[in-house]
Amino acid sequence: MNDAAHHSPLDAFLGATPKRVRRHLVSIAVLAVAAIAAAVLFVRFVAGTESPYYFAPVMAGDIVPLVSGRGVVRSTREMTIRARFAGTVTSVPGPADGQVRSGQVLAVLDAASIEQALEIDRAAVAAAEAALESARITVQETASRLDRFESVWRRSGQRVPSLNELEAARADASRARQQEAAARARLGAARLRVGDEARRLSGAVVRSPIDGYVVARRVEPGRHVERGQPLFVLAPGGGQMTVTVPVTSAQAALLRPGSRGTLRIDGMPEETQTARLARVDTGRSGPIAVFVLEKPSGKVVPGMRANLEMELPKRSDVLLVPDAALEFSPEGSAGRERDRIYLLGDDGQPRRVYVSAGASDGKRTEISAQGVEPGARVIIGWRNPPADGDGSQ
Repeated sequence: MNDAAHHSPLDAFLGATPKRVRRHLVSIAVLAVAAIAAAVLFVRFVAGTESPYYFAPVMAGDIVPLVSGRGVVRSTREMTIRARFAGTVTSVPGPADGQVRSGQVLAVLDAASIEQALEIDRAAVAAAEAALESARITVQETASRLDRFESVWRRSGQRVPSLNELEAARADASRARQQEAAARARLGAARLRVGDEARRLSGAVVRSPIDGYVVARRVEPGRHVERGQPLFVLAPGGGQMTVTVPVTSAQAALLRPGSRGTLRIDGMPEETQTARLARVDTGRSGPIAVFVLEKPSGKVVPGMRANLEMELPKRSDVLLVPDAALEFSPEGSAGRERDRIYLLGDDGQPRRVYVSAGASDGKRTEISAQGVEPGARVIIGWRNPPADGDGSQ
């Protein structure tokens, strides 16, 4: 059978010969295979299906750093309520935030030991009072006896009683007066102890000394507190109000006093307040930015929680990595004393690179490091986490 036998009328109409049709089909097959191969390579490059890590390219670009954080509205006229004695907190009827009135009970401490000590001291006062009364009687008796001896001694021409008896009477009277003074001092000390214990006992019920607001409550029922330990922070209404938020060292270097940010108060999402940066202080865990509210709404009171956001000057043509890159670590988060990222090498293994982290816009962070170029693949997380102990460095 020759080619003409397979040459259909349709082929004749289209002007296609059998050989030309076969070449056309082969071309289509080659193009399809090439497209599939290109798609596979693209997916592998973008998604890294052969890698156990998710990664993203290091980019060079611009960033508008953002300072954001949560804080509590504070007053410059705050006062701290402290425990007057060590003990266990039995109840905390005072609110965690909100308004309080003068005299309102905030907390109650277990005062059983103080009550017992007060009873003992009151008994000591009663004993001291009895001792003082006895000393007074002795003073009167010895003084009366000495008066009789001296009167007889003068009338008898200093012959009766004997000089030794007269001197003994004088000594007895002197000792009686000294004992009375000592008894009076002991009574005074006992009364002071009673007064001190009574004042401590009054501190078992912690009351608000002002009409104002609770900025912070630092005690819970059942907790043991020491004498002088802060229990509540209160603030009167009005006055200047501030918000303090933690910042990174890189952000602190870019902050300038007088810069303004936007404050959103919890429970008031549709209202914004303007806050001005007053200063950057050094806190226990790093720098903290102190903002002063400018013309706050009358609804804003001390103790409210708030979110603050402030844009910093734009940074141009800098290296940028996703924030997740600075958080990732194959060996876990323990012992991270320096900022670092992990680049994915050609061999598929992570390579640790120490960097200096700069400002962030909440999604990306500026970095500087030697040997890091735009386009490098930086690891941002595990695709297939290994079993415990199998992480690589």
